[in-house]
Amino acid sequence: MKRSLDPNISTQTELGHLRDLLDDAERQVVVMHETSTGARDVIRAMDEIDRLLALVARSGVDVRAEEGRAEFLRRRLTRAAPGVVRLVQAADLSSTLSDSPTWQAILAAQAEQSRQRVRRLFMVGGPILAVLLTIIVLTLLFPPPPQANLTAIRRLAQEGQIDEALAPAPAEATRGPTDPEAALWIGALQTIKGDTAAAEAAWEEARRLIDDEMSFYFERGSALLEAGRPDDAEPDAPRLIGQPTTAPPGYLPLGGTGEARAGGPWARGGSHTGARR
Repeated sequence: MKRSLDPNISTQTELGHLRDLLDDAERQVVVMHETSTGARDVIRAMDEIDRLLALVARSGVDVRAEEGRAEFLRRRLTRAAPGVVRLVQAADLSSTLSDSPTWQAILAAQAEQSRQRVRRLFMVGGPILAVLLTIIVLTLLFPPPPQANLTAIRRLAQEGQIDEALAPAPAEATRGPTDPEAALWIGALQTIKGDTAAAEAAWEEARRLIDDEMSFYFERGSALLEAGRPDDAEPDAPRLIGQPTTAPPGYLPLGGTGEARAGGPWARGGSHTGARR
């Protein structure tokens, strides 16, 4: 079969592939921690998304909506850079990403976050700094016992052991004071327990740690869906859908609520599906 000479056909095919990749990446970024190759696959998808964005844009097609979706994914990956790097390194996949621009950007974000932590440390007064350095040395010499992790919390929650899942959550939040995910899970677990005040306090802490209001709504909806609370996740979807740059990701929690009620993958804690554009 001869290839069509109409350049618009090729462009539309590439645009369709770009949108499919964005759909898949928006789903997989939520659950990339669940498989050993999840983070690597999302990073590779972002590389291809960026390549197709440039290619389609050069053909004169308006890809502002797709660029907004891609930027949303980039922000999520770079904001969670330390965690993404840990996932890739734990799976011993760093060497497979040596040619990835997205991976390099994540490493750069991780390094910058580390530098910012060091700068904040050295902004304190001399005596306070000496005390902090002493504490750091003592911590290195006498490390604390291993703390809870979100994998254990998720497992306990999915088994219906809410009190057991909630017990180590504050320790996890303390271990990662700049990571909003622990606060999100505390909010979801307190919602399950019916403690509205405690849930709201956790949501407020998560919102403080997340740099973007729309990202917070997406993350909160995802946590509630994963915890099996579709009715509580649903109200955040219209907030996302109402904004041009976050409308497509907004259909993910909206679609997830329907699946959860029907006993679909969201209800089983499996792979998530959302509305396609």
